[in-house]
Amino acid sequence: MKGLKKLLGLTLGAMMTISLVGCSSGSNEGEGTVEKLQQIKDAGVLVVGTSADYAPYEFHKQIDGEDKIVGFDITMAEEIAKDLGVKVEYKDMDFDGLLGALEAEKVDIVLSGMTPDEERKKSVDFSELFYEDSNVCIVKKGKEDSIKSEDDLKKLKVGVQSGTTQADFITGDLGITDAKQLKRMPDLMLDLQNGNIDVIVTGKNVANINIGQYDGLAIGKTTVGKEVAESTAAAIKKSNEKVDNTSLVESINNTIKRLKDENKMDEYMQEALKLAEK
Repeated sequence: MKGLKKLLGLTLGAMMTISLVGCSSGSNEGEGTVEKLQQIKDAGVLVVGTSADYAPYEFHKQIDGEDKIVGFDITMAEEIAKDLGVKVEYKDMDFDGLLGALEAEKVDIVLSGMTPDEERKKSVDFSELFYEDSNVCIVKKGKEDSIKSEDDLKKLKVGVQSGTTQADFITGDLGITDAKQLKRMPDLMLDLQNGNIDVIVTGKNVANINIGQYDGLAIGKTTVGKEVAESTAAAIKKSNEKVDNTSLVESINNTIKRLKDENKMDEYMQEALKLAEK
């Protein structure tokens, strides 16, 4: 009888263990994949990665004695956050570090005048495009006619912002491997002003803002690269087994559609251009 009780006890213990294991397994499955959109809403904040030295898209501005990050992409971030019902937090860093920060989940999205080219699409997802621009050359005044074709760039000392589509175009498409690549547009502008480089290749809107802040510089008369060489979208980390970003991308695209339907994009760009000129 004692042996039977012992046997029954062992059997009952084994059944309880199996039951507990079953419950534990079900709990893990229940946790499943985290939905990024809900995670952001629960936190009450959208963390946006940007490189605030690229007016009119994002730049620093003294407003009422306080340093603020403003610009076209910043307005977009505010609209996206408004539709999500959350606040915005910005993390300002070098442009070429933004996608790494996104991959490491230090930021939720990237808004920084970023073009969704094929190379970037391999590592991150993008929203729908919300602005398009062309590439131009910034040169010293009096040399606006000096660059008539892309081949003319091969004879010059070219400067580009590192990590940009312009850098890819110059080094990849044109094969100018000795182009000077700097992290910040202001540093490139000073190099051009001081004669350390002959030309800067950048987006038209960025060029229009920057030449107004540096004496003796102008925009060349020839567009280089494709007619639409620079386009802007939000970058979002690709979904994986741990985090699902699908609904976040959909929400951002819904905001973009709303703003396009309301004809807000050109309005926001004009506001950013005026703010950068002050």
